[in-house]
Amino acid sequence: MVRKPKNKILYEQTRELRRQGFSYGEISKKCLTTKSNISLWCRDIRLSRTQYNKLIANKKGILKLGSQRLHEIRVAEIAKVKESARNEINVKTVDDFTFFVAGAILYWAEGCKTSGLYISNSDERVILFMLKWFKKFLHINSNQIKLHLHIHNRDNDLAIKKYWSKLTNIPLENFGKSFIKPPGTGHRKNILPYGIIRIQIRGKGTENLRHRILTWVERIYQLIIV
Repeated sequence: MVRKPKNKILYEQTRELRRQGFSYGEISKKCLTTKSNISLWCRDIRLSRTQYNKLIANKKGILKLGSQRLHEIRVAEIAKVKESARNEINVKTVDDFTFFVAGAILYWAEGCKTSGLYISNSDERVILFMLKWFKKFLHINSNQIKLHLHIHNRDNDLAIKKYWSKLTNIPLENFGKSFIKPPGTGHRKNILPYGIIRIQIRGKGTENLRHRILTWVERIYQLIIV
């Protein structure tokens, strides 16, 4: 038994709109009453399958629009954060010592610490940064640099080598044999389009150069932490 309100006109109006398939939200706006009242007055009314499906479709559309708007707001917020961050670095150039420290710490994070002298990454910015760093502070020339790829079996080995060769300005003959991951050894949804590349410094004295870098890192650590 549905309890009728004192305002019978409002009661009948809300029930008629519900029979027509309007949502509680739509009825609330039209009749200027609460959704809880509408739910109470219309709980015995059963919508047709067509009406129900239409309400569901409208709700999904509203949620999608809301999600899109939230995304737009977030994109705008990130743009403001980036602009502010760019202004925080208010210099036009980076001095050599800052470059030196940044490269040493990057090698500490991504480079080999135990045997040989190399660093691996998939980010071309890291690769270009470290190539310039090796040449500037370790006086490495291009002939001392060997590049190796780590790619998947579906990748085009030669095409990827040409990509990195053009980017780094290092000839193809400086590339060693690629490690090609065989099928069935793991699944990744987002396979890196240009794989992972390793910059290896070869030649006499490379072990000493690695110890030199790691000593720089230790000294930087002591100055900041100890």
